[in-house]
Amino acid sequence: MRLTKWILLGAALLLTTPMFATTYYGGFEDVAGSGGDYDYNDLIFSLTGTNLTLNTTTGAWFNQAAAGALNTNAGANGLAGTPFWNNSSLDGAGGRNIGFAIWGGGAINGGSALAPGYQYLASGTGASVNDVYFSVSGDVSAQVVLAVTAATDTLGWQLRSGGPVHLFSSGVTGPVNFTPGGDFILVATTSVNPTTYASNAAQADGVSHFAFFGPAIPEPSSIGLLGFALLSGGLAFRKRLAGKR
Repeated sequence: MRLTKWILLGAALLLTTPMFATTYYGGFEDVAGSGGDYDYNDLIFSLTGTNLTLNTTTGAWFNQAAAGALNTNAGANGLAGTPFWNNSSLDGAGGRNIGFAIWGGGAINGGSALAPGYQYLASGTGASVNDVYFSVSGDVSAQVVLAVTAATDTLGWQLRSGGPVHLFSSGVTGPVNFTPGGDFILVATTSVNPTTYASNAAQADGVSHFAFFGPAIPEPSSIGLLGFALLSGGLAFRKRLAGKR
């Protein structure tokens, strides 16, 4: 196959192939107020799905470097982190907050990073994002990666439009597939002063109790532009060759 045909074929695939499966990581904080350490490691989970998209109108994605030095001390509590999830943990010294779980280097998860190249979601001032919901084509696979808390926290989902809350089995750690059939939010419940938290709402403390991390990948529009550029370049190259004959 000639070079121009390869270029045109690659461009066509970029322009017509559906987006690949995307995985987001998240952390849950199960205590609000002065008794909470806001380390967001009480339930660490992942969501995977084809064309899975995290939606927010108030948040933006930031690189790890923008988070500054991760806290390593034990015993802090309250909303003192920069960004909001970057607090030292009451679970022990040595680095146990959600940042260490995602990027590695601390005591949590044996120092192994879950997603070292990921970005974190926050407002422009590093604050909590309280309007997160997801859209997807087809099934979603949810998995609890680390359950650090001693309490029994349970993850689940609900359609953004409302309706019943679908909780996964308490203590589940493996993948659980579900088909929401529309835009959905995440919910979590805790046995400590039983409360239900949602990814699209702030709690009484003024913050979301979910923190999210996502891959630094080109936007669909960028992929489309790349496909268009390849297509245009291939056609121009083909025309140029034809003119030399």
